[in-house]
Amino acid sequence: MSRTLARSAFLATFAAYAGAAAAQSSSVTLFGTIDINARQVSNDGSPRKNLMGTDGLNSSRLGFRGTEDMGGGLTAGFWLEAPMTPNDGNSIGLNFRRRSTVSIIGQTWGELRLGRDYTPVFWTRALYDPFGFNGIGLSGNVDPNGLLQPTYVRSSNAVSYLLPARLGGVYGQFTVAPSEGAPNTKYYGGRLGYAKGPFDVSVAASRQSLNGGANRFDTWVVGGSYNAGFATLEGTYSRDRNDTGAGTTFRHWMLGTVVPIDVAEIHASYNDMDAGAGNGARMAAIGLVYNASKRSALYATYSHLSNEGAFKQSVDFSFPAAVSGATPVTPGGTSRAFEVGIRHLF
Repeated sequence: MSRTLARSAFLATFAAYAGAAAAQSSSVTLFGTIDINARQVSNDGSPRKNLMGTDGLNSSRLGFRGTEDMGGGLTAGFWLEAPMTPNDGNSIGLNFRRRSTVSIIGQTWGELRLGRDYTPVFWTRALYDPFGFNGIGLSGNVDPNGLLQPTYVRSSNAVSYLLPARLGGVYGQFTVAPSEGAPNTKYYGGRLGYAKGPFDVSVAASRQSLNGGANRFDTWVVGGSYNAGFATLEGTYSRDRNDTGAGTTFRHWMLGTVVPIDVAEIHASYNDMDAGAGNGARMAAIGLVYNASKRSALYATYSHLSNEGAFKQSVDFSFPAAVSGATPVTPGGTSRAFEVGIRHLF
């Protein structure tokens, strides 16, 4: 997900629904993204690897969304979004695990959304990441919580309430998901933010049950951005607490920027993860995006990640189900990668 696409998905969805209701119309839209790249990964403890990857700039996807005016200021909506791996024709098979929701939207009171969707905490992690939480530069590369916490990105069986888009820049989302008898899936969290002019800031918090409710994973994260014209400055700070066993507290901060240069953009970030007891990871990343048209872009990214202690994070290993060609890294070792790719929106 790119920062631009993510922000439009969260903030502009309400405006689109409201516009559909005002026009007394119904609509169904087919949409998607195809993103393929060539990548070279060098991890300590593994041979250098050359591969074709996906999702370096935006997450590849195929989706269907629609709205219907119900009258009285209410709109019904649905959103089905499937992940794709276009480098191999989506060998994992079609599903709608990225998003599958149905909604009722009120122009004055907001939106009630049911189904599988991004969690409030993930929105705040991702929206202020210069790499849009995609590719070898995504801030989650230093964060082992993506593997420890099943609801790190999305939650299934969720009931969400989203504030209306008419609150003078205030926005928010509050989500509850019951476990339905499955382990490590009970979740509740919320997010509240303010966007006005060049400023955008938000804070989010969540709790997820672990081990049938015997343990829990608590998170809070704050993030913000400022568009100074010549550059957009972004940053986040998060604290994750896993109380399993002796318990581990993860502290992660990120600073980054996006610098527009005519039809191109420079993306850069620095991440620091501290898990205590000498464990952690640091990563620096820089990328160039050339927007060849409104829908097509060429990009190149380089990232370097250094582990400490028992940490063994990799720029292609943090989310092995989503990134092809995962290669392990020696605990305390380094991970480096370079990728060039093409992205097309439709």
